Amino acid sequence: MKMKNSPILLSLLFTVLALVFPAIAGTIITIKNISSLSSIFLIQFISTAAGVLVILGIMKKSKFSFRDFGFRRFKAEAWMAVIVISELIAFFNGITDKDGFSAQYVFILLLFVIAVGFCEELIFRGLIFKYLSAKGLKVAILGSSILFGIGHLANLASGADFLMTLLQVTYAFLFGLVCAEIVAKTKSIIFPIVWHAMHDFIAFLTDSEPNVLAVSIYVFHCIVLIGLAIYFWRALFTKKDSMKLKNTESYV
Repeated sequence: MKMKNSPILLSLLFTVLALVFPAIAGTIITIKNISSLSSIFLIQFISTAAGVLVILGIMKKSKFSFRDFGFRRFKAEAWMAVIVISELIAFFNGITDKDGFSAQYVFILLLFVIAVGFCEELIFRGLIFKYLSAKGLKVAILGSSILFGIGHLANLASGADFLMTLLQVTYAFLFGLVCAEIVAKTKSIIFPIVWHAMHDFIAFLTDSEPNVLAVSIYVFHCIVLIGLAIYFWRALFTKKDSMKLKNTESYV
């Protein structure tokens, strides 16, 4: 079986690709024994930005156009406000004072999260979602979400807390599920990229210590995501819409 004819094998390969760039950055940080957060985020930004270029190159050489991968405009809808407001709830946990909270730190962090937003969304809601669409829209949505969640298990290798990692994996799956549904509904990957970058930026800016409030906010976000997932699923797969979705090529 040729790799290019196997959406599942390609999806697994792309998932591994998503782990390569953080691993490269982590290796450099470890070898150089870098402790400054600004320097760490700068290295991670450079590695991730290189990953974005690699992914765009893969997309360009594929049989699909950038428009097929979701580079399209989208219309503002009410559910977007729900997402933004739910993300801002994290500020109740307080602002971090890491690295002195300097302007340089915030700027480099912003560059990093934008690069991550592009890199991970282009892989999971771009490449993986598009290729899995050959198996059906539901497979594309669920498959890309499961792989996105599993990919976050790599945090255990860096010594992350087991229970917090499982919670993060659950959140990642739900986040990926909603993002994939948004791509299916809007035919655009732009909002998921913006949302992903915004979520990571707020997460790094706020206190991330595993206290009761932080866990409560995480659980709240999961509940919101479950609600959004149900809303989009019903919108996508009503009896009337199911007939329209048989041709999955019309999505992304």
